[in-house]
Amino acid sequence: MPTIRIGETRSSRATETTTSGTLGAALLVCGIISAYLYIATDIIGGLVYDGYSFVSQAISELSAVGAPSAPLVIPLLVVYNLLVLAFGVGVLREPSGGRRSLKVAGAALTTYATLGLVTIAFPTFFRMQQRGAGSLATDAPHIVLTGVLVGLLLVAIGSGAFAFGTRFRVYSLLTLLIVIVAGAFTVPFAARLAAGQSTPGLGIVERVDVYVSVLWPAMLAIALFLRSPLGTTSGARLATPTTIHGFVAPGFEEVRAEFARNFTERGEIGAAVAAYWKGEKIVDLWGGARTPEGDTPWNEDTMIVVMSTTKGLAAMTLAVAASRGWLDYDAPIVRYWPEFAQQGKATITVRQLLAHEAGLVLLDERLTVEQMRNLDDVARVLARQTPAWEPGTRHGYHAMTVGLYMQEIIRRVDPAHRTLGQFFHDEIAVPLGLEFYIGLPKDIPDERLAKFKPLSPWRAILALRNTPPVLIRKILTPRSLLRRSLGFPADADFNDRKALEIELPAGNGVGTARAIARAYSAFAEGGAEVGITPATFASITAPPSVAHPRDEVIGIPSYFSLGFLRPGPTVGFGSSEHAFGAPGAGGSFGFADPDLHLGYAYVMNKLDFWLIDDPREKALRDAMNRAIARLTSRTDTSVADGHRTDHAELVST
Repeated sequence: MPTIRIGETRSSRATETTTSGTLGAALLVCGIISAYLYIATDIIGGLVYDGYSFVSQAISELSAVGAPSAPLVIPLLVVYNLLVLAFGVGVLREPSGGRRSLKVAGAALTTYATLGLVTIAFPTFFRMQQRGAGSLATDAPHIVLTGVLVGLLLVAIGSGAFAFGTRFRVYSLLTLLIVIVAGAFTVPFAARLAAGQSTPGLGIVERVDVYVSVLWPAMLAIALFLRSPLGTTSGARLATPTTIHGFVAPGFEEVRAEFARNFTERGEIGAAVAAYWKGEKIVDLWGGARTPEGDTPWNEDTMIVVMSTTKGLAAMTLAVAASRGWLDYDAPIVRYWPEFAQQGKATITVRQLLAHEAGLVLLDERLTVEQMRNLDDVARVLARQTPAWEPGTRHGYHAMTVGLYMQEIIRRVDPAHRTLGQFFHDEIAVPLGLEFYIGLPKDIPDERLAKFKPLSPWRAILALRNTPPVLIRKILTPRSLLRRSLGFPADADFNDRKALEIELPAGNGVGTARAIARAYSAFAEGGAEVGITPATFASITAPPSVAHPRDEVIGIPSYFSLGFLRPGPTVGFGSSEHAFGAPGAGGSFGFADPDLHLGYAYVMNKLDFWLIDDPREKALRDAMNRAIARLTSRTDTSVADGHRTDHAELVST
């Protein structure tokens, strides 16, 4: 295979540095605060203005000469303009990646705020008189400068619209349309305003116009936060070049390019991606830092806890047991575990449990890390649980419990009574040469473990725009199944190896992207390498049941079968319904696509708020799919001849 040197040249985008973390974040936060301060100023000013009405008064009269609200409103408007000025400076400091539109928007916002302060600094010249207290000529400077300010805001919105993707562009252009249309509706009121007459309805029109326009900088600030790692890492790391290591096979260079963009544009800290196609490794990349502070590099052998991506690897162990005749997916669990029959669970089958149909999403006891070491005690807790619904009649995500039940089933059916983690190591990891552990061995040095940046309330707020409303409602409801099903072990900290050394087959697997992709590659090829029979493989790849697609726990449709997430109308991955895998909280993902003969995995240490299709991961997956489509359209689809070379690319983040 020809040598592929990754990135012998560097684009202008790759050589930029972002605004320093703390200062940059503070400047962008000013844009968000400014919008809400302006709206609050308008509302508070109205409350202290005797006879003020949203319907009959114009917004500008709140700060007019002699207005009773002016002493309160004017200082708040000074703060508002200072916030916008700081935000405009922050936008100007942002790397544009060659996009002048962002710089134009920053310049327009900075000028807008400066002129706003000038207006306040010269009240006798620029301030508007109260209605009836002056003439149109008296208010001319105010009207002219207001027109200039509106024009600058329109320039900022119009230019900033093209600084990001389609959704932000549509939002910005819609904002422009509303501002222009609402502004046009105010024209017929001009004569009545000049005469000091009542203007019913003008206040409402102006508020639509003004509120929509002043909210746009807040949305721009959020877009900048989502695009870059501002506020999430130290300024020192942001200015430090990130070295990306690994290789891509010929034709897959676009995957490498998207991986680099994850660091320059999508806020990546440290990550790895790997893929096998037709049994051959085609992508194996890693880079960035293995700690949120950015002071240690992510190496070839760096491992990270992958949260619920562990579920897919755990489900493979039951597939091996089924292939050996130790386990029947359609048998009731009590055949292997008689104590499980308590609380009306005697008829629940293995298949129902693995499809998240058993209703066993909760535990009546908050187990600790130390308690999780005694699997016999855990089994007794599991056996006494009562289903949250009639098993088999609906399904809901068993976030952590499904792994505990899989653990006990493996212990019961394995003739050697091994734990699931040990079974996985002996029967899957060793035969395939995987560095992946469910129950981290004590001899793995800390230097090989990446630390993740946890989710935070601030980033949760930013993520609301990407979160289904029904999921938001369930997260905010204290007694919802979702809220009650999370949070155990009660004292678990997955940045502490003590929480990684116990076995949580639903969430604390530790390994490399390479290992996960290799495991899924073996299963994509039918699983013969680990003894999977054709009958078991057919069961794994069979289309999932869609009798009750809405997830009772999460609230949105999801599709599970034999422990794996499956594609469906609202969950898209793989080339067909035969694909199977498991995503993890924060963004990790691994899956097999039997029709493409593909095994794929992505892991990272910056957790984010996406149920699936995290932009960092999806960009890599889409690029890989495009590459395969291009290669399969040619006569010669060979992507490798067995030669592997490691190279590196320097990408500035």
